[in-house]
Amino acid sequence: MNRKTISGHESDLPAGAKFHEGIAAGWAQGYTGGSFGRRRACFRALLDRNVEPGKAWLDLGCGSGVLTSELMLRGATVVAVDGSPGMLREAQAGMADEHGSVVTWLQSDVQSLPQLRNAEFDGVLCSSVMEYLENPDAALREAARLLRPGGKLIVSMPPKGSVVRMAQKSVRSASRLFGGNKFPYLAVSRFEVDPGHLRRNR
Repeated sequence: MNRKTISGHESDLPAGAKFHEGIAAGWAQGYTGGSFGRRRACFRALLDRNVEPGKAWLDLGCGSGVLTSELMLRGATVVAVDGSPGMLREAQAGMADEHGSVVTWLQSDVQSLPQLRNAEFDGVLCSSVMEYLENPDAALREAARLLRPGGKLIVSMPPKGSVVRMAQKSVRSASRLFGGNKFPYLAVSRFEVDPGHLRRNR
């Protein structure tokens, strides 16, 4: 596997990146089963339909590289970006060699990517990122800037009114009354999208 790294700045990390620094070690193991395993299976099906060998893809908020690897397995050339240096180290350490594949690692705030050229990518993948950003619109504008005409954007966002998230928020609120800190990700995972709004604006 051909690798190169574009250096970023590790200071002044956004809140979401700081949170993921603390959970980077072993994060990829969570995708072997349970809800994260089902999420990976869902993305595999999407990538099977949309990724062609030799195409350039951006993994926007790559985390520990689980979906970066899926892109590479399908023959894509990948730029993998994350705001957390720890997550990028985990991704690079755990990446299996894929014959003929190319990956570039970039540590950067995903809301602003001046290092990357306009219309550089055939596809942008953004999984479980938008909810952690101060300005999700900025990240979406960057994705639009970086996509070639006819390019593909695959993005996940938590739905407003999710039964699971609502239950977790209730448990978190109750635990905090007694000094607990259940579901700490909710302290930085704030953005939710209204599915009805998306359907009305297609």
